[in-house]
Amino acid sequence: MALSVSQIASITHRLILPKMVENIFGSNPVLFRLKDKGIKYSGGRVIQQPLVYKKTDAVGSFEGAEILSTTLNDNLTNAEFAWRQYYGTIGITGRDELLNSGKEGILNLLEAKRLVTELTLMDTMGTDLQGSNSSGKALDGLGSVLSDTTTYAGIATADFSDWKAKVRTLSVAGTLTLIEMQKAYGATVVGSDHPSVIVTRQSVFDKLWTLYQPDQRFTDSKMASAGFSTLMFNGIPIVVDSHVTGTDGGNQDNWIQFLNERYLWLATHSDSNFKVVAIPPLKDQDVKIVRILWAGNLLCSNRRMQGVIKTVDPNL
Repeated sequence: MALSVSQIASITHRLILPKMVENIFGSNPVLFRLKDKGIKYSGGRVIQQPLVYKKTDAVGSFEGAEILSTTLNDNLTNAEFAWRQYYGTIGITGRDELLNSGKEGILNLLEAKRLVTELTLMDTMGTDLQGSNSSGKALDGLGSVLSDTTTYAGIATADFSDWKAKVRTLSVAGTLTLIEMQKAYGATVVGSDHPSVIVTRQSVFDKLWTLYQPDQRFTDSKMASAGFSTLMFNGIPIVVDSHVTGTDGGNQDNWIQFLNERYLWLATHSDSNFKVVAIPPLKDQDVKIVRILWAGNLLCSNRRMQGVIKTVDPNL
């Protein structure tokens, strides 16, 4: 009978490189940026953001003893955001933990699985960050923010005319040009207030790269140091996020987002900010389980300062 273990295999260890390399997750710079500048809150039934929605009526010029208006009108309302919750479960058997212990455990199995779970959780949140919360439990994502028709945070566009994003329709269907970029950007500028980042898919980023002159391809140092490729447009970075809506070349459904992060942030509950919670031992299994928990939501306090082009075909 042939022996199952060869001579070399019986006396030589496998070479295992002491570093785990992920091969499945996409780029996630929007979540990276919003998480980096996120605001922590301690509770509340809902998250409310006061908004100015109307000017004061009793304002104007006058002369002498003219009667001055005392008309009173409401100026303020609230945008309301629900708390959204996310979790990731990590589990290993007692046997796997024993076999992975000591110097023979090149990588800490539980720590490696925690890292994979956290990356998976953030990848899921990155996808939902670009969505429109069709489930009712996910983040109120940019799919809802970047609309000129959708009710958002409990406020309908019909009730508040400025409560909508600037959606740019391309002059030639599907065809992106620098002047189209400028018009979409310009629609979201008020005085010195303008978008702080432009986000799109890799195929659209590549199209933009071809439109630039070589000496215009400047990069943003902060995003570059975090590992994200960038171009610059009007002094702000253009970054690639694989979660942005679109199906790439040949289809007029790819988005370019013009985001003003002054009015856009990730609200996080201070007691559930990627918190690691140990689950009590199971009574009938030798299994160790922990969970990562997060609670919060994406908040936008000014939709009119956000813009989008939704119909780019990078092949044109």
